[in-house]
Amino acid sequence: MRLQAARYGSRILDGRIQKLDRCGAGFSARGHGNELRARAVLIATGVANRRPPIDDVLHAEALKLGRLRYCPVCDGYEITDQDVAVIGSDAHAAQECEFLRSFTDRVSLVLDGRTSLEERIAKHLASIGVRVIGGPAERFRLEANGLSLCCAPGRLCFEAVYPALGSRIHSELATGLGADVTKEGCIKVDSHQRTSVAGLYAAGDVVLGLDQISHAMGEAGVAATTIRNDLALVRQKFR
Repeated sequence: MRLQAARYGSRILDGRIQKLDRCGAGFSARGHGNELRARAVLIATGVANRRPPIDDVLHAEALKLGRLRYCPVCDGYEITDQDVAVIGSDAHAAQECEFLRSFTDRVSLVLDGRTSLEERIAKHLASIGVRVIGGPAERFRLEANGLSLCCAPGRLCFEAVYPALGSRIHSELATGLGADVTKEGCIKVDSHQRTSVAGLYAAGDVVLGLDQISHAMGEAGVAATTIRNDLALVRQKFR
């Protein structure tokens, strides 16, 4: 993809943009002592999963081995009939358990540092065969047959563990310009990926929707086409 972009004259710069401002009819992006000017900006800064207390080396190895997973929608079929744990304490974690329950009848919810779960959620999980285990989940360790963790009953081992601790949504550049976001912080866009700020567009996980690569690429295609058409209209207007 980098080679293809370069073939058509794109510049790829490694760095972090720390501030995005209006500059006349366009924008100014600043970071690492550099300033870039643009007539339109597409924000595709994504999200970052909140991680359980696992050191970086173990985290990377557990991901590589498929013992630690973050997206049931992406890879739930890969844990079919396995013994699986979800870490969390809210409705989102319960929904993840319910989703995984369609692939395996061995699903446990390890509470994230809380001693109890909301009663209605606990009853629902019990009705679909999900075991609720007291937390917190800590002192993770890779085993020959899975990823083990310490929790209220002691050390337990699961073939796969799904943290359901939410995400940090990287929408600060957009909110700094006054763009509308959801209560969770996802950037609001129209059907053409336009934000509420003229000339500012957004695509991918930073926008509310399905967090999937294919979906993000589709949104990027829509955004790119819209940016091209909107810029063309501006040129025609000032001729």
